Amino acid sequence: LVLTGMRRGEAAALRWDWIDTDARTITLPADLTKNARTHTLPYGDLATEVLAKVPELGDYLFPSHGGKGPVFNGWGKSFDRFTRTLEDVGTFTLHDLRRTFATVHARIGTPIHVTERLLNHVSGTISGVAAIYNRHDYIEEMRLAQQGLDLFIGKLVEAS
Repeated sequence: LVLTGMRRGEAAALRWDWIDTDARTITLPADLTKNARTHTLPYGDLATEVLAKVPELGDYLFPSHGGKGPVFNGWGKSFDRFTRTLEDVGTFTLHDLRRTFATVHARIGTPIHVTERLLNHVSGTISGVAAIYNRHDYIEEMRLAQQGLDLFIGKLVEAS
């Protein structure tokens, strides 16, 4: 979540065929996204490393363990178990990881309109007439921003 800015439902429903490892992009279908628009986002080296460690057990990256639907849905219990392993971290929610993603992009200088594209926000800095006429996909700008995110996180990990 923190490497892509995706919502937890989007991440839980990820399918292997939505990931283009050559282009290093994830394409979420319109019926999954909050704004009902197809969303393609690039991912960086850190996400590539994470994806390489996920075993392919079927169509979904995170299939259901208990048979209660096709995809993972045990967020509450898993999040509680995870947060108990953390020290010196205040209270936070999974959605805070999306806020952190946006905040880090602001800190590293990602233009707000590129961050809005990464988050798949419809409204934002490019709206009104500009949104109607501007059909640029910003994929290369998003790719550059994701590289910056990887560098920022890499420095945090090295410092710790």
